[in-house]
Amino acid sequence: MFKKFIVIGLLTGLFSCTATLKEDKFISQSEAVEVYDDESINNWRQQFPEHQLKTLSLLTADKGAQLEGLYLDNPHSDQLIFVIQGNGMQVKDGGIEMLHSLAALGLDIVIFDRRGLGASSGKATINNLISDANEQYQFIKTELKADRIIAHGYSLGSFIATQLAKDQPIDALVLQGSATNVDDWIKAKTPWYVYPFLTVNMDSAFHAANNQVIVAQQYQKPLLIILGEEDQQVPVALSQKLFDASKSTNKNLIIVKGANHSNMFKDPTTINTYIQFLNSI
Repeated sequence: MFKKFIVIGLLTGLFSCTATLKEDKFISQSEAVEVYDDESINNWRQQFPEHQLKTLSLLTADKGAQLEGLYLDNPHSDQLIFVIQGNGMQVKDGGIEMLHSLAALGLDIVIFDRRGLGASSGKATINNLISDANEQYQFIKTELKADRIIAHGYSLGSFIATQLAKDQPIDALVLQGSATNVDDWIKAKTPWYVYPFLTVNMDSAFHAANNQVIVAQQYQKPLLIILGEEDQQVPVALSQKLFDASKSTNKNLIIVKGANHSNMFKDPTTINTYIQFLNSI
């Protein structure tokens, strides 16, 4: 009986509970721009002996940000992986580690610190991150002369990469640690006994970025989805649902055993399957 009263009390307290999801609170922002110093650049060059490492700089069309990044040029490759990082992830903090994983593929790689983070200036919103990705794509095509571009989005970056796939003729799309949409993500992360009583007020921009709609209706080129079996940030079921919704005739799903949201490439099966996917394009 006592337990029953506790449950009733909890439900009463939760009734009509409201949460707010705002862009400016959700999207990470650096307090100050942190430029790539010469020591870091020289150190990075030594870490990638098979590539020529170059710095990149791009002033956005709206003049709102100076975007800084790195270009790993493999002289023997005509394919390029365009990495779009996750929320709070910087070239100096997580980005270089990701480049080490992807460098094993033997392709060219481009990675930018996104607007408002790391070495890039400005203030980020979902809309201008999508706009920036489109400008970066055009920069890669015109300035770096890439023949084939694979967009690789990680976590929050996967939503930007999918929007890019809708807007630009990329050659393949890789989604790592990705979900279907923000509504599914909130539902999956909310306990079942709380969800019926919860109302979430969120900025409309979150609804505009819907991976499931794009892969189901607008993108049908090669698709690779990578997820960790023990990912606590993005449940496996959401990546599986995204994969099932895809209408791509060439699609692959990697569920990395024992992996969480950040260590999916520690299993050699991941890179081997990635190579097979690239060979199938």
